[in-house]
Amino acid sequence: MENKANQGYNDYVRLSDELFMALVPENKGFVSITGGGGKTTLLSLLGRHAAGCGLSALMTTTTKVASPYLHDYGADVIFGDESVLGYSPEKGRLVFYGEHHTLDMKKWIAPRYDVLTALYPFYDLIISEADGSRGLPLKIHSSRDPVIHPLTTATVAVMGVWGIGEKAYSVAFGEERGCIVDKDYLKWYLSDPEGLCKGFGQRNAIVFNAAGTPEKNTLKMLEGLDYPENTRVYLASEMEDEVYGIIC
Repeated sequence: MENKANQGYNDYVRLSDELFMALVPENKGFVSITGGGGKTTLLSLLGRHAAGCGLSALMTTTTKVASPYLHDYGADVIFGDESVLGYSPEKGRLVFYGEHHTLDMKKWIAPRYDVLTALYPFYDLIISEADGSRGLPLKIHSSRDPVIHPLTTATVAVMGVWGIGEKAYSVAFGEERGCIVDKDYLKWYLSDPEGLCKGFGQRNAIVFNAAGTPEKNTLKMLEGLDYPENTRVYLASEMEDEVYGIIC
């Protein structure tokens, strides 16, 4: 476990800085966000960070997300239809694009793949929420998800730490078992083809998202797990944009 003290930071490590260095080192790419327990928060965090770095950035989804009129993504411009194709992206501007959900006004749904493909050359960064977990901290996947766009250059999977110690069926979307989310469960969750790392490619990250400062035994548990190659792993608070520990 790498922590803030031995990294030599004077204050705190920003999660957004770490993820950008790991996932978007050339300041160009398509990042897909999967898992549960903080995807929408991370979508907003990365989008605002990209704009703050002077990049042109587009936030979107390949599944569905909360309406931008009900959730503050920090976007400068919002598009709810394909008129986005006529917009000229500007450096330092953050665009939100999704399609109105005809049956649920609280949700916006995925644009067509070919529209996102057409938009990609004009933006420095596209960030997509590519999974759904109905607000639960863990997600067990099926053959239908996550929905990773073919242009994806990096994937970041999120898990809410507050699910640890709870019965799996109560905190993991798609789970029916009543076993406890403990170290053995997390070993399975990281290695199973339908677990946390489904959809990973050549450049990946895992964010264990904590609601508050985590306990020491949580740190020890997470650092004792095996992680995929080409993956950076963080224990962090997305809300505070703070890294508590860099696991690998």
